[in-house]
Amino acid sequence: MPAFLELPRLAGSAPALALLLMASVSPPVAVSAQEPEFYERPFAANQWTYGRRVDESQLRYCVDGRDPDWEVAGAIADAIALGLLLEPRQYLVESNIIFDDITKVYAVMLEHCDIHLGFKLIPQGYPDWVTVTRPYYDAEYVFVAANPDIQALEDLRPSRPIGATMGTSAHLRLVSYLSALSAEDRWLTYPMGTSDLALRSLLEGKVDVALVWAPNLWAKQREDPDYAALRVIEPAPLPPIVLGVGAILLSNETFLRAAVDEAIAALRADGTIADILDEYEFPARAAP
Repeated sequence: MPAFLELPRLAGSAPALALLLMASVSPPVAVSAQEPEFYERPFAANQWTYGRRVDESQLRYCVDGRDPDWEVAGAIADAIALGLLLEPRQYLVESNIIFDDITKVYAVMLEHCDIHLGFKLIPQGYPDWVTVTRPYYDAEYVFVAANPDIQALEDLRPSRPIGATMGTSAHLRLVSYLSALSAEDRWLTYPMGTSDLALRSLLEGKVDVALVWAPNLWAKQREDPDYAALRVIEPAPLPPIVLGVGAILLSNETFLRAAVDEAIAALRADGTIADILDEYEFPARAAP
């Protein structure tokens, strides 16, 4: 997802327009585990020129090409539109910038989207001008290794390096756990700006384990055979870190938000979302 930190991704996660600055370590967004703060509605250039959409028979949705799950999100959005008896109309957000600012997200919403998919649903993590849907899937932050002798995090010897996607709730949980250990029992933790950077560091042998958003590993393994040997290991002694992923709407779209929530619930109940995840072999489960 742009998943900047664990940010409720407002950047494309990254992830993810994942870029709501959370409060704590630096980045992420990836989600970022910092708590983003928004006090005012952004101002987009010429925003007064965007009126109510004319074609009420369409569901205009945005997915961000920088998000690892954008194809999956598009398939889910198409199913939501079908469930609402609307014609799906996709707008693919494209940019070579890793993280966009909040104003760009707002402008894209005004001009192109009724809903924008691909956002981690962090409690109280969004500004007042945004409303969020129920999650359509749940995914995890995972520990990944290349060494076959490492089957679980607890197999990693003290002082060995972990590359963790910075600012995410998983990163903060790891740091909190390590702070309770004696210095000689701790692993070394190197904050990484993105999950992709953490995975690259693992591939190059700079770290022994990477802590990343599972969809990022999935996307890397689809596009680059060099990542095929990387494996998800058990997080023990830490618990799994799971986040729901859903869509955002402008806060005045209360009726549409309620309709989308009902559609998501129906698609979960009839197995449609699970079927889409299975089709893509995507590392997530349909949200309850």
